[in-house]
Formats: sequence, structure tokens, C-alpha cells
Amino acid sequence: MERKKTVFSKFFDIVDGIENVILAIMVIGMVVTIMIQIIGRIIGHPSPWTEETSRYLFLWMMFVALAAGFNQAESSRVTLLIEKGPVWLQKFSEVLYAVVVTGFFGFMIVYGMQVVQQQIMMNEMGTALKIPMSIIGICQPVAGVLGIIGVLQSFLEYHWKVAITGKPKEEKSEGGEE
Repeated sequence: MERKKTVFSKFFDIVDGIENVILAIMVIGMVVTIMIQIIGRIIGHPSPWTEETSRYLFLWMMFVALAAGFNQAESSRVTLLIEKGPVWLQKFSEVLYAVVVTGFFGFMIVYGMQVVQQQIMMNEMGTALKIPMSIIGICQPVAGVLGIIGVLQSFLEYHWKVAITGKPKEEKSEGGEE
């Protein structure tokens, strides 16, 4: 089954594109940084900034990828027992899923912003790179916002993937009527 177009489809496409660009930059940055680190160690002159840089790029990549996994209901869930249960339980699980995941991303936003505010107040700086740690810490609330947008996209445009009964009508009637 294809994506269901909504009023927000253009907005979702822009957000998805931004996530993909951020992820591509982080992966390329990690590969280049780690290669510099390896070459530096081989020739006996390791650069202290490469380890810290790869760690920070990985944090950004991990948090943005976590959020991006919800764009098309691609996050993992175990639904085996719920699929065997009554319809009311299946419907309730969809609502519970939305509430819990949105709550999790909301938690990331609220507490991530508190950490960033603390990093700014304490003027925390990276050890080797000497950059403000708030640049790194902001990845958590940013991922929270992107995650909530992704959950909204999943429910509006890919609800058949989110639904516990899950399969579109075409797949359910396989081998049936023509």
C-alpha cells in the first residue's frame, strides 16, 4: 500500500529531507574523521580532536536516526500477542503506542532543553575541540521534535503500518476474491 497524501505531506517531505541531509553529513563526517584518526595512529601522530569529533557526530547521527525511524512507522514493535487479542485491545494498543512514543519524545525535548540550558549556564566546552557543549546537547531536543513529527507522519500517512492488524486490505484478501 502506498503513502496516503495529506495536507502536511509537503511539510513531512521537507522534514524527511532535512533528516536525510543531517544523517548523510554525520556519516560522511564520521568516516572522514575516523580515517584521519587511523592514519594518524599508523604514522605515529594521532590527532586528539578526532576521537571527540567522531563521538559528537555519532551522538547527532544516533538521535536524528532514532527520530527518522518513526517517519514511516519503521520503528520496531513486538505485536505478536496483541494481534491474537480482541479488536478493542488492538485499537487500544495503537492509542497507547502513540501516547507512549509521543511522551518519550516530549521527555527528550523537556529534559534535553534543561541539559542544554545547564551547559550554556556553566559554559561547558569540549575538551579537544573547544566548542560549546550545547551544540552537541541540542541534538536531544531536536530529535524529540523530529520524533513527534515522525509519529504524526506515521499516523496520518502510514496508518496501515502503525495499525496492529497492520496489513492493508489487499494483502489480507490474498488468494481470495479477484
